[in-house]
Amino acid sequence: MKRCLTGFLALLLLLSLCACGEPQQTEQTGQEPEETTQPEEPPFDPVVPASQAVSADWFQDAAFIGDSVSVMLETYNDSYGRLSSPAFFCSVSLSQTGALTYSAGSERLPEYPKGSGRHPRLEDGVAESGAKKIYIMLGMNCIAGGVDRACQDLVTLIDEILAKSPQAAIFIQSVTPMTADSPRADDSLNNTTIQAFNTQMQSICQEREWYYVNVAEALSDETGCLRADLSGDKAMGIHLNYDGAAAWTDYLLTHVPEALK
Repeated sequence: MKRCLTGFLALLLLLSLCACGEPQQTEQTGQEPEETTQPEEPPFDPVVPASQAVSADWFQDAAFIGDSVSVMLETYNDSYGRLSSPAFFCSVSLSQTGALTYSAGSERLPEYPKGSGRHPRLEDGVAESGAKKIYIMLGMNCIAGGVDRACQDLVTLIDEILAKSPQAAIFIQSVTPMTADSPRADDSLNNTTIQAFNTQMQSICQEREWYYVNVAEALSDETGCLRADLSGDKAMGIHLNYDGAAAWTDYLLTHVPEALK
């Protein structure tokens, strides 16, 4: 009797398993969903490429900081107004190293506002101007003392400017070269030194996300020297004439970041 009961129970179990059939597939596969990764943003490229020219008004809220090379840009713009009326903080022999040490009131600092007789420190003058775009070309008067020092002093100066004008965009303009026959060229100041400074500043611009405007390429000949027809400076082979300032202006008007247009 027990054997029959056992057999009967076994038969019931077998029939139950057959009735259930194969386990149904579910929509879940048991696999983890694939993670979607956002594409990495390309590294910041500081070099401003050529683009369609902007109007002069784009420079209305700009400030230009520079030495005697930039004084010619200021003089040219005063005559033609092709960059509208930005603030100019340019003076003969100005350097980043000097600007960090000069006390307010020093006549070595640019006068601002023009005709006021005031010579504020650069960071104060720029802040007072309300500039939103700051173009800087400094280095010719101090790179003979060492490229590394000149670069670090320029970074320090810019940090002081940004501390008082934090919303301003920084544009580093490449220092323009010397003519091939420049009487001023020597072992410490020459086109090789100038290019080393420009190259290092371009790298710093990438790190700091500042814009780099390579105006030197608009003024150089095929050997990398300042074009003689754009200079006319026989005594030093450094300064520009009006044609050089015009070429510089053309370059600025056609090299504006798309993000700021």
